[in-house]
Amino acid sequence: MRFRHFLASTALFTIAAGTPTLSFASTPDAPQRTVNLTNITDQILGVARATWPSSHMVGIVCDYSRSKDSIEAMLDSFPQGSVIQVIDVRRWQDIGAATTILSRISPQYVLLLPNDPLVRDGSFAATGLISRMGVYGIPVLGTSPAAVSQGAWVAMGPATGNLLQENPTRKGIFKIPRTHVSQLVGTGSRVTLAVTAVP
Repeated sequence: MRFRHFLASTALFTIAAGTPTLSFASTPDAPQRTVNLTNITDQILGVARATWPSSHMVGIVCDYSRSKDSIEAMLDSFPQGSVIQVIDVRRWQDIGAATTILSRISPQYVLLLPNDPLVRDGSFAATGLISRMGVYGIPVLGTSPAAVSQGAWVAMGPATGNLLQENPTRKGIFKIPRTHVSQLVGTGSRVTLAVTAVP
């Protein structure tokens, strides 16, 4: 397994969510602020945060070079202390290796990025990812009905009419955020972003 390096000798670094600053030091929580839900993934991340309110590990499989900005834009939606483990893939054939890595680190869930050119709701690569994560009992969350039809556990976003769509075999697991769907209270929290390239 090889790691990509970003401004440091290690692939693990902390991003102050909501700012472009990279930092290795921890700081106290920033005051609460309201974040408008303009990103397609904000609603499903609200569901994830309501279901797993404390810090957790999230898996994302994507072409990181093409989805880096999307990932950094949503970091503010994760609870403080969370680890976002990105598995960087460039071909659908890399999905097997990516799921092996994810099975070893056991994230609470895997998030599909709706605009990733390779692993997005409805794509062939996403079908393989969802199927393999199901073998390990790791939930996959999406933003469209296509993800649920592929076997994702739950989806929510503009494509679902802003309604929670659950896989019929996984009903009752996920919680709807108490905040209105047009708002999410963020804390400006710090999360760790780790990027692993599939060999």
